[in-house]
Amino acid sequence: MENFLVLDDKRIQLPSGVFAGVEKYSRYPDGELEGVRLSERNMLVTHAGELVPFYSETTRRKMKHSVGFYKSGAVRSVSLEEQQEILTPIGEFPAELATFYESGELKRFFPLDGKISGFWTEEEEQALAIPFTFDLPFSVFTAAISGVGFYKNGNIRSVTLFPKERVVINTQYGAIAARIGFSMHPGGELASLEPAGPAAVTTPVGRLYAFDADAIGVNADTNSLTFDTSGEVTGLKTVQNRVSVQTPGGQLVTFGPVTRVSPLDDDDTVTLALSVAFGPESVTLTESGSAARTFLLAECGFTVTDAAGPAGAYGCPPAACAACSLCAGGAEPAFEV
Repeated sequence: MENFLVLDDKRIQLPSGVFAGVEKYSRYPDGELEGVRLSERNMLVTHAGELVPFYSETTRRKMKHSVGFYKSGAVRSVSLEEQQEILTPIGEFPAELATFYESGELKRFFPLDGKISGFWTEEEEQALAIPFTFDLPFSVFTAAISGVGFYKNGNIRSVTLFPKERVVINTQYGAIAARIGFSMHPGGELASLEPAGPAAVTTPVGRLYAFDADAIGVNADTNSLTFDTSGEVTGLKTVQNRVSVQTPGGQLVTFGPVTRVSPLDDDDTVTLALSVAFGPESVTLTESGSAARTFLLAECGFTVTDAAGPAGAYGCPPAACAACSLCAGGAEPAFEV
């Protein structure tokens, strides 16, 4: 169903107003307006202030939707003509792109919005980045950011760092250096972070080193090391460890990172992290490409080993198998978990 009216070959009317200089527009499959590309100056009034949508193509900023819309006709995103100060729940910030909830509240802003290509490099984009200072309950830092996301109530949802930036996050497991960024619960507590390197975390199954080498930093809403509102770890990914489970029936099952041929180079390999998720009374282990398996903490035995060692190696020689508590219920294992 159409949510707009074409007034003439350059003007379109929506609930949010009339847009002039419409160079091109696109629709959703059902006919609603999805976005417009503008070729002259317009002004749009939003919760983030009066915004001037993008209308001048440059080498750094290729022509795209100047304004994106929800199917209802509400503004979804505004790519700005130039970096301008916008109103956010945490103060005024410079932005080149802003997105909104359908009800109008600011959802996310991006200080920079250059298109990385052969004509514009990441290094050139980073040279334009301005460091900002954040004072949060779990971290005080100054860094260049790619964007900040908000909940509808205005609280911070996530802070995404510019590539190569690192910040220190304080957790009950110690200070952890983070890359890509971190997210927060609606109440302001730390919800997740992306470790910049293997970070030791004590868990219900033993000490694990949290790190996902293949983490993708589109935004920091979801990261590989997660916490509940009290700060307890609820999940992580690891390329450093294997977890072996002795089931109530005596079966021994081992889970770990998976090494595969790189999709980009047949002569290279990639290591895909083991995912570990904790419930109140259980742990769920998921190897890449395999189904998740859940085990009750009270009914099973767990042993953590170094993934760099041979599979099935638990720190003792084959002759000692009969005395190993992991398999036979004998002595305590001779290695730390």
